[in-house]
Amino acid sequence: MASTKLAIHIPPDANPVNITEMVVAIARQGADTVFESVRDLLEYTESQGIGSRTEMQSTAVYLGLLEKSSSGLGLTRTGFALAKIREDVRSDLLHYLMYTGWEESDPVNFLPSWSYRICCDRYWEGQEVTLDSDYLNRQVEETINQAREAFAQLNIGEVAEVSFSRKSLEGAHKWLGALQPPVIENKVFTRRSFCPPELLLLAIGYVMKDETDATDIDILLTREKRDRICKVCLLDHNALDRALDWMLPIFPAVISPGTSAGFYGRFVRLHKLPTLEDVVR
Repeated sequence: MASTKLAIHIPPDANPVNITEMVVAIARQGADTVFESVRDLLEYTESQGIGSRTEMQSTAVYLGLLEKSSSGLGLTRTGFALAKIREDVRSDLLHYLMYTGWEESDPVNFLPSWSYRICCDRYWEGQEVTLDSDYLNRQVEETINQAREAFAQLNIGEVAEVSFSRKSLEGAHKWLGALQPPVIENKVFTRRSFCPPELLLLAIGYVMKDETDATDIDILLTREKRDRICKVCLLDHNALDRALDWMLPIFPAVISPGTSAGFYGRFVRLHKLPTLEDVVR
């Protein structure tokens, strides 16, 4: 089997700021807007003062915001939904798409999402992390080693090279630095005490997406599920219930409190697996 280069680098030139600007600019042009080629799209974004780095469009395609068809390159329904969502939560939802984009069933697709998730999880598990030079150098080394071990088990062939560096962490920090409330201040990462309800709803759906019966049944929020939800949201354990209390009345068509309660813990009930279109308000 041929050797594989793992391009898990997170490009700083594709980040929540320029991807949001690109998506919103295209959405303003109307639902029928299609660019015949990547070059045409990047010429347009350059004319709008957004830039012309090809990483913007390729990352937007991986995130499901843009799609290529026989007629050209245009926004998806998810892309139009992002443009409609409140400006103050767009970066959190882009974080969600970036965090959840990699799938083990297609392991060499959207590799930057794999390394971004690893980075987020490691910071979250550290609870409060000082992002000094020594720590970041260790982070690079540990991510490369973890990639070699993880992908060796996924039957993709010999891993010849892993593309990841301090510049990759700079890319990850652009995504993390855009979150509101913030998780990085003065080069220190800390778990959040709150997150947007839109992100929390999507995180619950993500944690439940592989369950056979995920909708219209009581879902017990076990310790494992609570951990996974908090990781996606970069949320402190102690803040989850308060965030749930805030979120549940906002999206009654998608989620409601469970009918069970008491000794076993807290339950919720999903009426459907949520998408970005469900959190437009």
